[in-house]
Amino acid sequence: MSGLAGQTSLFPPEPAPDPLLCWLWLAHVLGPASVHAGRMLDAFGGAQEAWEARDTAEFRLAAGEAAALRAQQLAPEQYHPLVMRCDDLGVRILPFDDPDYPLAFSRIPDMPLVLYCTGDPLWLNEPGSVGIVGSRKPTEYGLNAAADIGGELAQSGALIVSGLADGLDSAGHRAAVKNNCPTIAVMGVPIDRTYPAANVVLRHKIEQKGCVISEYPPRSEGVGPNGFLQRNRLIAALSSALLVVEAQEKSGTMSTVSHAERYGKPVFAVPGSIYSPNSAGTNGLLRDGRARAVCSAADLLGPLGLRRQSAAAVTAKQPEPLSENERKVLSCIGPQPLGIEELCVRSGLPTAVLLGTLMKLELSGRVLCMPGKRYVIK
Repeated sequence: MSGLAGQTSLFPPEPAPDPLLCWLWLAHVLGPASVHAGRMLDAFGGAQEAWEARDTAEFRLAAGEAAALRAQQLAPEQYHPLVMRCDDLGVRILPFDDPDYPLAFSRIPDMPLVLYCTGDPLWLNEPGSVGIVGSRKPTEYGLNAAADIGGELAQSGALIVSGLADGLDSAGHRAAVKNNCPTIAVMGVPIDRTYPAANVVLRHKIEQKGCVISEYPPRSEGVGPNGFLQRNRLIAALSSALLVVEAQEKSGTMSTVSHAERYGKPVFAVPGSIYSPNSAGTNGLLRDGRARAVCSAADLLGPLGLRRQSAAAVTAKQPEPLSENERKVLSCIGPQPLGIEELCVRSGLPTAVLLGTLMKLELSGRVLCMPGKRYVIK
């Protein structure tokens, strides 16, 4: 028995589950658009750590009672078939710690812990993104405005983000596709579905020069209309600025506006006729000072830090992966200006390394240097 001194068990410790399976487990434990997601990451740092702490009071406090109960009923190994299914469908799984996971989502408290992507995910961290949203039943005026302004923005290097829905969402995507420019579609349905089905061809074109993302895995059941409302927060978070082309006073578009305001994103709106119900929402945003008027793409280029480019230059543009140091620095910067000293503390990088990284980020257009060497996300 002396050989067993200090040994707490006759069996070897249980091996830790695969990290990706742990992320899938945690995402399903919390559910989509969970307000507990940021709290969980603050408490444990990652999915494997959360799995190991699932029986603790700290986990219950961070996850909430309902999620803590699900954590006991689910296990990471259950999600191996999901990984195989995504492989078969050509769907890329992007957990929170993946290099291509959008940094913009890491700054919101209800971030998706796992994303599903078709196309090229490198576009998810490109600067100069603008969300174009509006009515699903637009007027001819709205469609023309989305096509003209969206086309000019795409030609000037803006990355158009929208929801692949009927109406003005699709018009924004088509404006980019028509000019052979990248665009990102954020869906409110499982990644293996296209809604509406009529946009299958448009989706295929987006995937050739951009990407499509969803927080709902293939074959998800019971997503329903709430998926579109949850999707709206991701459009707002991913966009450097939000453009509302045409919208009624009470509509899903206004929920996207509310999310943009919550995240500190600038909102712009296309003025419309005072006699058109479809412009009541956009005119109200302008009247109440919640949005700035946009009559042409030129009104947005300055705030986005862009200038007119030749179509050939934009077409040739390809996203480049971020280095580990670039991701580390970007994760520390938000809409509020930060100085060098504070960035050194937050990033843990030596001053010389930090300055070199900031220079690269400035040249790539990802951050803006303000007077006094203070940095903000563009």
